[in-house]
Amino acid sequence: MPSTDATRREFLAILAATGLLSACATTDRPAAPATRTVHHPLGTTEVPLAPTRVVALDRRAALPHLLALGVTPIGALTYESIIGTPFPPLVAEQARDVAVLPVAGSADDPNLEAVAALRPDLVIGWTGGIDEKYAALSAIAPTVAVDVDFTDAAVSLRAIAAALGREAEAEAVISAFDERRAVRLREIGEIGDVSVVLGIGGQQFRVYQPAGSSVARWLAEAGGRLVPDIASAIGEPSGDELVLISPENLGQITGETIVVMHNTGAAGEAALAELEGSPLWPTLPAVQAGRVVKVNSQESVGSYGFQGYASVLDALVDQWTALGPR
Repeated sequence: MPSTDATRREFLAILAATGLLSACATTDRPAAPATRTVHHPLGTTEVPLAPTRVVALDRRAALPHLLALGVTPIGALTYESIIGTPFPPLVAEQARDVAVLPVAGSADDPNLEAVAALRPDLVIGWTGGIDEKYAALSAIAPTVAVDVDFTDAAVSLRAIAAALGREAEAEAVISAFDERRAVRLREIGEIGDVSVVLGIGGQQFRVYQPAGSSVARWLAEAGGRLVPDIASAIGEPSGDELVLISPENLGQITGETIVVMHNTGAAGEAALAELEGSPLWPTLPAVQAGRVVKVNSQESVGSYGFQGYASVLDALVDQWTALGPR
């Protein structure tokens, strides 16, 4: 954590660079707005009751979540490095007036000058992305850190809603999706044995369990059986979430239907090609029967919020039902 003096010097430099120093020096300031106290992973923050200039420093759903809650941020961190476009296509039209914030180094490293220039009254960011700059960001505007659960987008949605005082709106979004999910998955009928797989490159493939993937969890909750299970799988387990397997062990993917998750971009396409090009892939029962469904991984892990969840649910059910009965 930077020292108080270092943080002050960094903040003053930012203000000077963006032309805000003289404005902050004036003694004729409006009364401070009423606030709520928000507890979050990096501390406690006094947040305006009705923020109007929100900045989203997170490529893991803060932008879609804010839009779902009825809040259009003034700026958001670019998704360019992971999907090739500034914002997810699903929300691009809603986000047409949102400023694209550049990064200072890595894809999660916000450019402080660009943030300060927007004069935000609330900054929301992923905990792991803003931890080193939390003090500097807090000097610019009230800053709230949000943890992300890649198996349940409701975690970050609820955290953002709590910061904004929009808890009821968040619960409405979650309930509406859960109801729609139940209706759509019933269209599949009996799910049977199913395998959920993701190629991650380097000739390695993940086989998911319900605890490790939203899609796997949805299918299990709808009556499906995920195979192979942790106890019988040959590979490197990661808790109760998944097993990492190599090409020579692909034969254990014995689901009557296979759900292949894949990422967009060159790396994602290469990983998918590795999976489908493995010698054992065409020998799998589901592949031979033509029972393979493909869904977007970024949508399935909640990176596009509940808008992405709705999209991946539709892709899953539409493709599955088109296959006909097992």
